[in-house]
Amino acid sequence: MNFASVCAVLMEEPREVYTSETSFNLRALVNLPPVSNKAPTPLELNVYGKACEKFRTYKTGARLHIHSAKLRFDVQSRTYSLHGGIVYEVTESTPILNDVILSGRCIKDIDESDERVFRTTADGLMICNQTLSVPMGKNKADLFNFFAINSTKDRLNNAELIANYTRKGVGLTIHGKLVTDAWTDKATKERRTSTKIQVSNITLPPKASDNGAVESQVKPVASTTNNAAAENTVNLWATTNTQPDPWNQVSGGGLPDLPGQYGSAPELEELPF
Repeated sequence: MNFASVCAVLMEEPREVYTSETSFNLRALVNLPPVSNKAPTPLELNVYGKACEKFRTYKTGARLHIHSAKLRFDVQSRTYSLHGGIVYEVTESTPILNDVILSGRCIKDIDESDERVFRTTADGLMICNQTLSVPMGKNKADLFNFFAINSTKDRLNNAELIANYTRKGVGLTIHGKLVTDAWTDKATKERRTSTKIQVSNITLPPKASDNGAVESQVKPVASTTNNAAAENTVNLWATTNTQPDPWNQVSGGGLPDLPGQYGSAPELEELPF
Protein backbone atom coordinates (compact mmCIF):
# COMPACT_ATOMS: atom_id res chain seq x y z
CA MET A 1 0.00 0.00 0.00
CA ASN A 2 1.15 3.50 -0.83
CA PHE A 3 -1.35 6.23 0.07
CA ALA A 4 -0.89 9.93 0.75
CA SER A 5 -3.56 12.50 1.56
CA VAL A 6 -2.09 15.92 2.31
CA CYS A 7 -2.80 19.62 2.14
CA ALA A 8 -0.20 21.83 0.49
CA VAL A 9 0.54 25.31 -0.83
CA LEU A 10 1.34 25.64 -4.54
CA MET A 11 4.76 27.32 -4.81
CA GLU A 12 4.93 27.81 -8.59
CA GLU A 13 2.82 27.70 -11.74
CA PRO A 14 2.30 24.12 -13.01
CA ARG A 15 4.65 23.36 -15.89
CA GLU A 16 4.45 20.77 -18.66
CA VAL A 17 6.88 17.85 -18.66
CA TYR A 18 6.77 15.78 -21.85
CA THR A 19 7.02 12.01 -21.41
CA SER A 20 6.89 11.42 -25.19
CA GLU A 21 6.31 13.39 -28.38
CA THR A 22 2.55 13.29 -27.84
CA SER A 23 2.00 13.04 -24.08
CA PHE A 24 2.92 15.09 -21.05
CA ASN A 25 2.11 15.57 -17.39
CA LEU A 26 2.06 18.68 -15.20
CA ARG A 27 4.59 19.21 -12.44
CA ALA A 28 4.91 21.82 -9.70
CA LEU A 29 6.65 22.40 -6.39
CA VAL A 30 4.35 22.41 -3.35
CA ASN A 31 4.99 22.93 0.36
CA LEU A 32 3.28 21.03 3.13
CA PRO A 33 2.55 23.43 6.03
CA PRO A 34 4.94 23.03 8.98
CA VAL A 35 4.03 20.57 11.74
CA SER A 36 4.40 22.14 15.19
CA ASN A 37 7.82 23.84 15.28
CA LYS A 38 9.11 22.01 12.20
CA ALA A 39 9.85 23.49 8.77
CA PRO A 40 7.58 23.30 5.70
CA THR A 41 8.03 20.09 3.72
CA PRO A 42 8.86 20.61 0.00
CA LEU A 43 7.41 18.07 -2.42
CA GLU A 44 7.19 17.78 -6.18
CA LEU A 45 3.60 17.19 -7.33
CA ASN A 46 3.00 15.30 -10.58
CA VAL A 47 -0.48 15.33 -12.13
CA TYR A 48 -1.54 13.11 -15.02
CA GLY A 49 -4.37 12.65 -17.52
CA LYS A 50 -7.59 14.63 -17.41
CA ALA A 51 -6.70 16.05 -13.99
CA CYS A 52 -4.19 18.30 -15.80
CA GLU A 53 -6.99 20.42 -17.25
CA LYS A 54 -8.03 21.70 -13.82
CA PHE A 55 -4.57 21.68 -12.27
CA ARG A 56 -3.11 24.03 -14.90
CA THR A 57 -5.60 26.75 -13.82
CA TYR A 58 -4.25 26.96 -10.25
CA LYS A 59 -2.01 29.90 -9.41
CA THR A 60 0.99 30.24 -7.13
CA GLY A 61 -0.14 30.39 -3.51
CA ALA A 62 -3.24 28.22 -4.03
CA ARG A 63 -4.09 25.92 -1.13
CA LEU A 64 -4.61 22.36 -2.32
CA HIS A 65 -5.87 19.05 -1.01
CA ILE A 66 -4.04 16.17 -2.69
CA HIS A 67 -5.95 12.94 -2.04
CA SER A 68 -4.96 9.32 -2.71
CA ALA A 69 -1.59 10.13 -4.30
CA LYS A 70 1.48 7.90 -4.29
CA LEU A 71 4.56 9.04 -2.39
CA ARG A 72 7.95 8.54 -4.05
CA PHE A 73 11.52 9.14 -2.91
CA ASP A 74 14.42 9.64 -5.32
CA VAL A 75 17.66 8.45 -3.72
CA GLN A 76 19.83 10.37 -6.19
CA SER A 77 18.39 13.83 -5.58
CA ARG A 78 17.05 12.94 -2.10
CA THR A 79 13.71 14.56 -2.93
CA TYR A 80 10.16 13.44 -2.23
CA SER A 81 7.38 13.62 -4.80
CA LEU A 82 3.66 12.91 -5.10
CA HIS A 83 2.15 11.23 -8.13
CA GLY A 84 -1.46 11.09 -9.32
CA GLY A 85 -4.40 11.32 -6.96
CA ILE A 86 -7.21 13.86 -6.83
CA VAL A 87 -6.15 17.51 -6.58
CA TYR A 88 -8.54 20.33 -5.78
CA GLU A 89 -8.35 23.80 -4.28
CA VAL A 90 -9.45 24.41 -0.69
CA THR A 91 -9.92 27.46 1.52
CA GLU A 92 -7.80 28.81 4.34
CA SER A 93 -10.28 27.48 6.88
CA THR A 94 -9.95 23.89 5.64
CA PRO A 95 -8.40 21.61 8.27
CA ILE A 96 -4.90 20.53 7.30
CA LEU A 97 -4.31 16.87 6.45
CA ASN A 98 -0.94 15.14 6.52
CA ASP A 99 -1.56 11.40 6.22
CA VAL A 100 0.79 8.79 4.75
CA ILE A 101 0.20 5.01 4.77
CA LEU A 102 2.92 2.70 3.46
CA SER A 103 3.34 -1.08 3.40
CA GLY A 104 6.61 -2.85 2.74
CA ARG A 105 9.54 -4.63 4.37
CA CYS A 106 12.10 -3.34 6.86
CA ILE A 107 15.63 -3.35 5.42
CA LYS A 108 17.69 -3.55 8.60
CA ASP A 109 17.94 -4.92 12.11
CA ILE A 110 17.70 -2.45 14.98
CA ASP A 111 21.08 -1.87 16.61
CA GLU A 112 20.16 -0.45 20.00
CA SER A 113 23.80 0.41 20.66
CA ASP A 114 23.76 2.90 17.76
CA GLU A 115 22.30 6.21 18.96
CA ARG A 116 21.46 7.16 15.38
CA VAL A 117 19.02 4.24 15.35
CA PHE A 118 17.75 4.01 18.91
CA ARG A 119 18.15 6.17 21.97
CA THR A 120 16.44 7.31 25.16
CA THR A 121 16.79 10.97 26.10
CA ALA A 122 17.28 12.47 29.54
CA ASP A 123 13.71 13.79 29.31
CA GLY A 124 12.34 10.25 29.16
CA LEU A 125 11.70 10.13 25.40
CA MET A 126 12.39 6.99 23.37
CA ILE A 127 13.30 7.44 19.69
CA CYS A 128 13.69 4.65 17.12
CA ASN A 129 14.54 4.95 13.41
CA GLN A 130 13.89 2.32 10.74
CA THR A 131 13.79 2.16 6.91
CA LEU A 132 10.97 0.65 4.86
CA SER A 133 11.29 -0.74 1.34
CA VAL A 134 7.99 -0.13 -0.51
CA PRO A 135 7.39 -1.95 -3.84
CA MET A 136 6.73 0.34 -6.82
CA GLY A 137 6.32 -2.31 -9.53
CA LYS A 138 8.69 -3.58 -12.24
CA ASN A 139 10.96 -5.10 -9.57
CA LYS A 140 11.71 -1.66 -8.10
CA ALA A 141 11.12 -0.21 -4.67
CA ASP A 142 11.54 3.10 -2.86
CA LEU A 143 13.18 3.44 0.54
CA PHE A 144 11.48 5.58 3.18
CA ASN A 145 13.04 6.59 6.49
CA PHE A 146 10.57 6.66 9.37
CA PHE A 147 10.78 7.11 13.11
CA ALA A 148 8.67 6.96 16.24
CA ILE A 149 9.12 9.12 19.31
CA ASN A 150 7.30 8.40 22.56
CA SER A 151 7.53 8.97 26.25
CA THR A 152 8.73 5.86 28.06
CA LYS A 153 5.54 6.15 30.13
CA ASP A 154 3.18 6.07 27.13
CA ARG A 155 0.71 3.18 27.09
CA LEU A 156 1.33 2.69 23.37
CA ASN A 157 5.03 3.11 22.67
CA ASN A 158 5.60 2.76 18.93
CA ALA A 159 9.33 3.42 19.33
CA GLU A 160 9.64 0.41 21.62
CA LEU A 161 7.52 -1.74 19.31
CA ILE A 162 9.72 -0.90 16.32
CA ALA A 163 12.86 -1.65 18.33
CA ASN A 164 11.54 -4.98 19.64
CA TYR A 165 9.58 -6.38 16.69
CA THR A 166 11.16 -5.14 13.44
CA ARG A 167 14.19 -6.58 11.70
CA LYS A 168 15.49 -7.03 8.18
CA GLY A 169 12.83 -8.58 5.94
CA VAL A 170 9.86 -8.12 8.30
CA GLY A 171 6.67 -6.86 6.67
CA LEU A 172 5.21 -3.69 8.15
CA THR A 173 2.46 -1.14 7.53
CA ILE A 174 2.97 2.34 8.92
CA HIS A 175 0.63 5.31 9.26
CA GLY A 176 2.18 8.69 9.90
CA LYS A 177 2.92 12.17 8.65
CA LEU A 178 5.74 13.89 6.78
CA VAL A 179 7.84 16.18 8.97
CA THR A 180 10.91 18.25 8.08
CA ASP A 181 13.68 19.43 10.37
CA ALA A 182 15.69 22.47 9.26
CA TRP A 183 18.94 23.88 10.62
CA THR A 184 21.99 25.90 9.62
CA ASP A 185 25.21 23.98 9.15
CA LYS A 186 27.78 25.45 11.54
CA ALA A 187 30.68 24.77 9.19
CA THR A 188 29.25 25.84 5.82
CA LYS A 189 26.52 28.21 7.11
CA GLU A 190 24.19 26.55 4.60
CA ARG A 191 20.57 25.69 5.34
CA ARG A 192 20.09 21.95 5.74
CA THR A 193 16.88 19.93 5.92
CA SER A 194 15.86 16.36 6.64
CA THR A 195 12.41 14.93 5.87
CA LYS A 196 11.12 11.73 7.46
CA ILE A 197 7.84 10.03 8.26
CA GLN A 198 6.81 10.31 11.90
CA VAL A 199 4.81 7.21 12.77
CA SER A 200 1.55 7.39 14.71
CA ASN A 201 0.42 3.79 14.15
CA ILE A 202 2.04 0.55 12.99
CA THR A 203 0.67 -2.86 12.04
CA LEU A 204 3.02 -5.82 12.22
CA PRO A 205 2.40 -9.11 10.37
CA PRO A 206 0.54 -11.88 12.23
CA LYS A 207 2.49 -14.63 13.93
CA ALA A 208 1.58 -18.18 14.75
CA SER A 209 0.75 -18.97 18.38
CA ASP A 210 1.66 -22.16 20.18
CA ASN A 211 -1.55 -23.88 19.04
CA GLY A 212 -0.97 -22.93 15.40
CA ALA A 213 -3.50 -20.11 15.31
CA VAL A 214 -2.47 -16.84 13.72
CA GLU A 215 -2.59 -13.78 15.92
CA SER A 216 -1.39 -10.23 15.54
CA GLN A 217 1.84 -9.23 17.24
CA VAL A 218 0.55 -5.72 17.83
CA LYS A 219 -3.11 -4.77 17.98
CA PRO A 220 -3.93 -1.86 15.65
CA VAL A 221 -5.24 1.26 17.33
CA ALA A 222 -7.65 3.87 16.05
CA SER A 223 -5.74 6.23 13.79
CA THR A 224 -5.75 9.97 14.29
CA THR A 225 -5.32 12.59 11.61
CA ASN A 226 -3.48 15.85 11.85
CA ASN A 227 -6.71 17.85 11.71
CA ALA A 228 -7.00 21.14 13.53
CA ALA A 229 -10.14 22.83 14.69
CA ALA A 230 -11.46 25.22 12.07
CA GLU A 231 -10.80 28.27 14.20
CA ASN A 232 -7.13 27.31 14.61
CA THR A 233 -6.47 26.23 11.05
CA VAL A 234 -5.41 29.61 9.70
CA ASN A 235 -2.24 29.60 11.83
CA LEU A 236 -1.33 26.11 10.69
CA TRP A 237 -1.17 27.13 7.05
CA ALA A 238 1.48 29.75 7.82
CA THR A 239 5.05 29.15 8.87
CA THR A 240 5.71 29.64 12.59
CA ASN A 241 9.00 31.41 11.88
CA THR A 242 8.65 35.20 12.00
CA GLN A 243 11.70 35.61 9.75
CA PRO A 244 11.36 35.22 5.96
CA ASP A 245 11.54 31.52 5.20
CA PRO A 246 13.40 30.59 2.00
CA TRP A 247 11.23 27.49 1.64
CA ASN A 248 8.24 29.76 1.16
CA GLN A 249 9.97 31.82 -1.51
CA VAL A 250 9.55 30.99 -5.19
CA SER A 251 12.83 31.17 -7.07
CA GLY A 252 13.22 29.74 -10.53
CA GLY A 253 11.56 26.44 -11.38
CA GLY A 254 11.56 24.81 -7.96
CA LEU A 255 12.87 21.26 -7.84
CA PRO A 256 14.86 20.10 -10.88
CA ASP A 257 13.14 17.81 -13.36
CA LEU A 258 13.70 14.29 -12.12
CA PRO A 259 15.01 11.78 -14.65
CA GLY A 260 12.56 9.16 -13.45
CA GLN A 261 15.30 6.85 -12.19
CA TYR A 262 14.37 5.77 -8.72
CA GLY A 263 16.65 3.74 -6.54
CA SER A 264 15.97 0.05 -6.08
CA ALA A 265 15.80 -1.54 -2.67
CA PRO A 266 18.64 -3.76 -1.53
CA GLU A 267 18.22 -7.45 -2.24
CA LEU A 268 16.11 -8.92 0.57
CA GLU A 269 15.61 -12.51 1.47
CA GLU A 270 12.10 -13.58 0.53
CA LEU A 271 10.36 -13.96 3.85
CA PRO A 272 6.62 -14.52 4.34
CA PHE A 273 4.65 -11.60 5.76
